[in-house]
Amino acid sequence: MIIKLLSVHIPAFWESIKFTVKEADEVDEKDLQPYLNELLHALLNDKAQCFVHLDDERRLTAMLISRITEDRVTGDKCMLLQCLYSWQRQPDAVWQQDTDFIRQFAIKTGCKYLSFTSRNEAMFKLGEKIGFTERYRTFEHRLDERG
Repeated sequence: MIIKLLSVHIPAFWESIKFTVKEADEVDEKDLQPYLNELLHALLNDKAQCFVHLDDERRLTAMLISRITEDRVTGDKCMLLQCLYSWQRQPDAVWQQDTDFIRQFAIKTGCKYLSFTSRNEAMFKLGEKIGFTERYRTFEHRLDERG
């Protein structure tokens, strides 16, 4: 079962959220605290959403953090799936059910599409299995003081 946490429930799940972010978002250690501070603020103010998947015994098995963004050119709203982490391997059917739930939430909030970024090959494959298509790739070149 997947549920959307209300902002009042975020503190109870904060340790799991921090773990999820550390594992899934791969934030540099030096940037982690400001990243977590911004995320906590966004979750408590409903600027970001946290969805949890619970098994039949109501144990946490997966977590998703999302944000609703807007395309600056088209004005279309998009639900950005910011990070996803699973403590247990889930069957494809469970991922599909969870995605259907997320899709319905996105539609209710006026989103035109779902989006995620990742550098994890398993996430690419999962995304394709549940109906995502690759839109573009992003590359970066880090600069130091020397350029």
